[in-house]
Amino acid sequence: MLFSFYLSGHYLSKLWWCISGFNAMVTVMLYVVMFCKPEQVPSNTLFTIVVITMVIGLLVGLYIMFRAEFTSLYSIIVPTYIILLTEVSFGGSLVAFAVQLSGRYGLRWFAFNTNFTCVVVTLLISILMEAKKLKLLMEESHWREEIGKYLDYSKRLVSPTLTTRAAMPTSINAICMAAAIGVNIPLLFQIYGGGRNNAIFLAVPLMTVTFTYINLKIFGPGLTRIFLLRKIEKEQGYRFQNADYEKIQELRRGFFLSRWLMKDYRPPINTTPNAKSNKQSTKKQKHSDQG
Repeated sequence: MLFSFYLSGHYLSKLWWCISGFNAMVTVMLYVVMFCKPEQVPSNTLFTIVVITMVIGLLVGLYIMFRAEFTSLYSIIVPTYIILLTEVSFGGSLVAFAVQLSGRYGLRWFAFNTNFTCVVVTLLISILMEAKKLKLLMEESHWREEIGKYLDYSKRLVSPTLTTRAAMPTSINAICMAAAIGVNIPLLFQIYGGGRNNAIFLAVPLMTVTFTYINLKIFGPGLTRIFLLRKIEKEQGYRFQNADYEKIQELRRGFFLSRWLMKDYRPPINTTPNAKSNKQSTKKQKHSDQG
């Protein structure tokens, strides 16, 4: 969601290869599982897909690493990209692959769409619950006051904690995760025929629970607050800058290639206070000798 200095210290320098590799892996898995028969995987097409998706992932990773400003618009686009790549593409392909292992190749799209349904439903539930928590449709002053806690109107800054502190109640999490498992019941009835090989489908609800928890804990509440922030920005006529942006910029200046890829690169100042004072005293000495 809103990127913080804490997260940048742990992950920012690794994004260029993480996104590139994961982007290629997920795309290849999606192509092979969903669009190719197990015995017919064209190697030339596969190689082309790997190269293209790795380059795209590399460009995305470098942009986030060096040039992204981590504004509200970024906090909508990038999480959506992560959801589509991880939960929809990777999760759906994994479920469909499990279908193939059980010999039910014709049900791969049914499995993929089941996973997609779980992702959409849990996101909508978490967004609606966060809206209810903020009393979005009841008291406009309540959600404005809540969002306003993280805004500095005089400096036009927004704190990254706007999204990190948004969380669903534990009871709601439990109910929604149980509902997500229930969505998988038709799939289990279609696939599980009593054979031991089909036991792999017991892993499908576990993966669904993981994605559901992430949506309820992070993406759903965070996106709701970001949309409300965007509403305030349109009313104010300007965008709030991430309060940690300057710290992140300072961190970026130490990255390799920052001189060429950063938007406002400034070379580090190596002159120490002692060196400055010695330099000034040397200049004074020269002037006194000339005098």
